[in-house]
Amino acid sequence: MAKYVSKSPRAAYFNYRDLDLGMNNINGNTSYAQARIWGVKYFKNNFDRLVKVKTKFDPTNLFRNEQSIPPLLS
Repeated sequence: MAKYVSKSPRAAYFNYRDLDLGMNNINGNTSYAQARIWGVKYFKNNFDRLVKVKTKFDPTNLFRNEQSIPPLLS
């Protein structure tokens, strides 16, 4: 698949990491506020709910990638 950048991105495709929407810091310590900028574009109204689930089941952020949901810091 060739690289493609939309002139007006609205949402992401399922199972496709669109890094043009945004991404986490390389070291994995992205804050909720930073991730929310691209997370709402990617996950729409589900982002806040998914952050709560991530915080409950993966609080140390072991499972992460460029666009994974970060847990809330306690």
